[in-house]
Amino acid sequence: MAKDLELFDNKIIVLYILDTNSKALSIDQIAKFCEDFDDITYFDICAYIEDLKSSNFIKETLQDGNLLYEITENGTLTLRELLELIPGVNLYNIKKIINKNMVKIKTDYSIDTVIIPIKSEEFKVSCYIKDGNDELVNITMYAGNKNQAKNISRNWSQNAETIYSKLLELMTKDDDE
Repeated sequence: MAKDLELFDNKIIVLYILDTNSKALSIDQIAKFCEDFDDITYFDICAYIEDLKSSNFIKETLQDGNLLYEITENGTLTLRELLELIPGVNLYNIKKIINKNMVKIKTDYSIDTVIIPIKSEEFKVSCYIKDGNDELVNITMYAGNKNQAKNISRNWSQNAETIYSKLLELMTKDDDE
């Protein structure tokens, strides 16, 4: 009975992680959120994901060759009802661990830009993607005015992963293909 209750609690943790994120997550990302929980292993997470999928609490999508998971409306409604059953201290600890790991995950992978003034109405915009301390890409572009610099920055922030994938595809293309 205690093992069943632990499994139930751990599935709630996975649902909670997916509910608190604004975008779909991979199993690896979910595992990073759970690394401070002693009783949740990577293999457990894979099993929880399968159970939650079969119960229609989460859905799986394929995006750029990666399987990503997000909570469904049914999962969100069920989670709201179940959170009332978790004692306040446990919920507080869950939130604390997840928030700590969220900061760690955000610093592990970041997309950002830096606008650098050159002259009165000329700018350079450095657009980058970092994975931890490794810089995956850094593109510096010229912008003729402040509005153009802001547009480059905004568009990079919204489309960096797509732009990076396309650049990688074009740059690694074999001429014989």
